[in-house]
Amino acid sequence: MKKINIKWLSGFLLLILALSGCGNDSKPPVMQAHSIRQNSGWQSQYDHIDPKDLPDNAIELTSEQWMVVTAGREKAFNSMVISWGGLGFIWEKPVVFTFINSSRYTYQFLQQESGYTLTVFSEKYRGALRILGNKSGKSNDKVKEAGLTPIKTPSGLMAYKEARMIIECKNIMIQDLDYNKTAASYKIADMYKNAPTSHHNMFISEITNIWLKK
Repeated sequence: MKKINIKWLSGFLLLILALSGCGNDSKPPVMQAHSIRQNSGWQSQYDHIDPKDLPDNAIELTSEQWMVVTAGREKAFNSMVISWGGLGFIWEKPVVFTFINSSRYTYQFLQQESGYTLTVFSEKYRGALRILGNKSGKSNDKVKEAGLTPIKTPSGLMAYKEARMIIECKNIMIQDLDYNKTAASYKIADMYKNAPTSHHNMFISEITNIWLKK
């Protein structure tokens, strides 16, 4: 019987152990570490509240105050103003109902990401909201034109420093709206007969956090 080369066998075993550990990276993701550093002072700037303690009228938030939907990540995101929506409770969770037309540039970001933010501003930012609502972010930097400052929430979602309230949302269900199923007395389908390729999606999203500016 040939003698086993102990030095050769030790080297072989060390190689096997090294290879077996290649796929096991114990370091946290870079994005997560960066997010924690960036938001280290978050709690000193915002109060965290329960959705049941929302200080605003839910109908007024969308119909009169124009909430801003922002979806995407730091390198690529877009915002738009909404005047449709609602807040409620379903599947044992506090939720928002957000309705987005498929023709909007923000729509594709909402489809790609699992979460987004709704931000609420004071009246002095009404001009900035008009820019976000009337211009597309696809061909110009409307955020810069509006004079708003993008920030990243502790969850990694995009919002704005000037907002007085930030609602973080996580998608539960995305549903196409069928205009032909509305009650006959409303005739909502007639409103869209000249835009047959355009439609709305309803995003039912869990409210994960609500932040109020201190």
